[in-house]
Amino acid sequence: MLTACAKNPFKRLTDAEPDATIPVRELQDYNLNPEQAKALQERYQGTLYYKGDPEKKYVALTFDDGPDGVYTPQILSILHDKGVPATFFVVGKQANAYPEVLQRIAQEGHAIGNHSWDHRKLTRLSSDELTDQVRSTEDEIRRITGFKTTLFRTPYGSFDSNVINELKSLGYKVVEWSIYTRDLKGKNKNQILSVVNKEVSPGSIILQHCRATVPGQLNASVQALPEIIDQLRAQGYEFVTVERIIQ
Repeated sequence: MLTACAKNPFKRLTDAEPDATIPVRELQDYNLNPEQAKALQERYQGTLYYKGDPEKKYVALTFDDGPDGVYTPQILSILHDKGVPATFFVVGKQANAYPEVLQRIAQEGHAIGNHSWDHRKLTRLSSDELTDQVRSTEDEIRRITGFKTTLFRTPYGSFDSNVINELKSLGYKVVEWSIYTRDLKGKNKNQILSVVNKEVSPGSIILQHCRATVPGQLNASVQALPEIIDQLRAQGYEFVTVERIIQ
């Protein structure tokens, strides 16, 4: 589902035209270049977020691509046992297939965000196609949970200025991340823990996934989750939803 990251995943922040294409990430590792992420967040202030307030020792766990019937329930059980709220960016097609799991996400107090209908790269879509991806998922989330989300995460973290402006016009805040655990890249539990402990700082938004594309792909991620929670709590971090961390 994700491709290998290029050595330099960033293009220029500025172009000749004010609304020209802004950086598009194939593997979304802005945590490799936090200054560039900060510049983008400032450029699209109030619409695009990579991180929360660096003065508050908050951290947000986020889970993409679900729900599913295998990993999402396991993650929910861990979060419930630990008393931790999280944010799930759901794919509309998956919500339609697993409505009971999405209902559980909502009932257990987690935040829900829109992650498109079928995880297509938005930069390759027309305006009408993009709107359909967003609205179809929005309607499905509302049908199942009664809740209308205003949070959006772009598939693959891929966007340009047109995508950002379209999403803003549709009433969404675009939430990316500052730490990617690389959980879909074959990392083991200790490697995932190392990524988080090395890169965490106040206001971090952590990306993990709750649906795999091959059996066993997220076993290590699920195994690491309780220890991520325990270790960050021991460092004085409070877990909050994305909605709270970007306020």
